[in-house]
Amino acid sequence: MAIKCIVVGQSSDALRHTRLQMGIDLAKRFDAHLNVVCVGERPDYPAGMIGRAMSLAYLDEIAGAAKQRIEAMKLETQEACAGLPSWEWHVEQGAVDEIIAHYANLADLLIFGQAPLTHGDATISLEVSDYLVMAASCVTLLVPDGWQAVPVGQRILIAWKNSKEAISAVRNSLPFLCDAHSTFILADAHDERVDPPGSELVAYLKRHDVQAEIYGTTGGAGGEAILNAARDCDCDLIVMGATGRTSLRAMILGGATDHVLRETSIPLLLRH
Repeated sequence: MAIKCIVVGQSSDALRHTRLQMGIDLAKRFDAHLNVVCVGERPDYPAGMIGRAMSLAYLDEIAGAAKQRIEAMKLETQEACAGLPSWEWHVEQGAVDEIIAHYANLADLLIFGQAPLTHGDATISLEVSDYLVMAASCVTLLVPDGWQAVPVGQRILIAWKNSKEAISAVRNSLPFLCDAHSTFILADAHDERVDPPGSELVAYLKRHDVQAEIYGTTGGAGGEAILNAARDCDCDLIVMGATGRTSLRAMILGGATDHVLRETSIPLLLRH
């Protein structure tokens, strides 16, 4: 599938510039439209707060500071996106996960960050949300805390097992894979139907003009093995399926997915 609409979830954290530049780079690379979405939330107040903390003047002060931050981010975005043929800036109020997921419904790629943000001073907040990974209708690109390199996807590791989620992740990442310099496969050692494990994926990718090599196989320690393999191959992107189940609005991720999501220092391309 082609990537023709990209959503970047923005907030006032230090990584916003990296996310935005990554979105701009990918919009240029794939000739895609870019939606930059900034979500403002009402600050949460602990029970029992009294005095100035609950005064109307203080609430107005917080709202005014948030408005200034949003305006500053808008100017930053306008300057950075000046060279793009198609992009839009959106500001919404409400629950971050629901609003970002809404914009992702008719997008081909969602970019968001790993590091959680606090409320209070930062009324604009965006956190790594299990909800977004599981609920987004498109493939999601998670930018880990501290990551600065742009572009991304020059050396890609695929965490492979013959599952619906992994297959969907590979198909949705084909634009990245076709553009990569090197692609490596870490295959599930428990797949006894294919010898060696991962060889059927090599054949599939070759039909899409992607030359991939099998790095190795993984057994029990899936999450840590994935991260170690990505580091060994000097990868700047990991493609994997996100497994889990939903309970009301809570998202309960599978073991390997949860470990990689929490511990990665390398961008992830995830599909549920």
